[in-house]
Amino acid sequence: MPPLAIQMPTIEENTSSVSEPPAMPATEEIQPTAQPGKPTPKYRFKGHENQILDFVFLRDNVHIVSGSLDGKMRKWNCDTGLPVGKPWSGEGGIIHALTLSPDGKTIACGRDDGSVQRWNTEGEMIEGIWTGHKELVRSLSWSPNGNHIASGSDDGTILIRKVLESGKIEVGPIKTKQDGVLALAYSPSGDKIASGGKNQTICIWDSKTGELVVEPIGDLGHYVWSVVWSLDGTKLYAALGHFARAFDSSSGTELCSFEHTHPLISVALSPKHNVLACVGIGSIARLWDTKSRQPLGQPFNQEDGIALCVAFSPDGKYVAYGGTNNTITLWVVKEIAPEITSPPPSCLEVDAINPLAQLESDDYGDFFQSYAPTVPPGPSHHSQNTQSFSARRFWNILIPFRHRPTASESIALQQHPKRSFFGDRSGSQPVTVSAAHKIKVSSVLVVPRFVALICN
Repeated sequence: MPPLAIQMPTIEENTSSVSEPPAMPATEEIQPTAQPGKPTPKYRFKGHENQILDFVFLRDNVHIVSGSLDGKMRKWNCDTGLPVGKPWSGEGGIIHALTLSPDGKTIACGRDDGSVQRWNTEGEMIEGIWTGHKELVRSLSWSPNGNHIASGSDDGTILIRKVLESGKIEVGPIKTKQDGVLALAYSPSGDKIASGGKNQTICIWDSKTGELVVEPIGDLGHYVWSVVWSLDGTKLYAALGHFARAFDSSSGTELCSFEHTHPLISVALSPKHNVLACVGIGSIARLWDTKSRQPLGQPFNQEDGIALCVAFSPDGKYVAYGGTNNTITLWVVKEIAPEITSPPPSCLEVDAINPLAQLESDDYGDFFQSYAPTVPPGPSHHSQNTQSFSARRFWNILIPFRHRPTASESIALQQHPKRSFFGDRSGSQPVTVSAAHKIKVSSVLVVPRFVALICN
């Protein structure tokens, strides 16, 4: 998670609401002023007394939960721009990291005292505080199947715990030799974990054994505060100085980089589009198309300070960032980059957006079984749940592996998407792209019509 930047003045909270208010016109404080020719944020969420170090969007695409240097969490409504209830208070000090469970029901937070706590999305702490780290917990990641949480600490170790066994440590401590684990991210398949370190390296670990699977990616020249996997698991993106850089997750080879005018601290990948968001110094943010490697829309920023964390909503509609001005700023992606088009739902996309706990053990034996929805029931969510069910079952028939494909099988299946991402190139020289350059897209991956029809 991001560094503790310069202390900023406390912003007084302007509401004493203890329950979620009805939708109403935004107050003057939370309704940004439109500027001709520039993207305008939808809302600015104010209420924390200090810097915002991390936040997560909930699965309903309406709410955000943030964690702060003030040691509290807060819940926000993206429809009204207002806080929901009171701040969530707990012991342990500063909240450095947050992660949301795949079913969307639980949030884990990493504290300054080295503990990991779990909360439900209504602000109630779940019994049992996990300890084991000697220093603060800087990073967290929840496994795609929901069974494990990985925590990274300034003590240089990673602990992987069983969620359903009161946080029993199953793997670790993994001694990373990274002088502090600043970032953690499970791969989409859950078999690997990437870690970013204070020693300016990225490491990729086997999540079941804790062993390195790729030689450390070193000599990066910067602390690695943020790493994120591509949806197909073949690439890793990291914020490194003035560049967002992409690496091959199998070899560690640098593939390309995206140049920025200001140093970056955090990156996020949209679960709905091939769009990378990058933020950092000056709160100047930028969206990039990871296939064409071209910038999307205009740079967008609203206030001074440093953006320390960035994330997309699960439906890809919103992108938001938070940082040293004690504020989360919410933007509508379409208003920043109108050229982005929503692709038709595909089986792979549904699984990547909303990983299911049953996925790894899913086989013909439970073909006719139902599963609990991971989002609140209602008319707006019915079609999403139906698509997820249909897509998952169809994919199991189309590719009849009893469990998730092995590494060799996955590589075979992903050969064509990989070529569509980076084209056919020989050699391993990285490509640097800036806003002033144009690159021709060499190929397009088309989803077969019968797959799209089944998913619908």
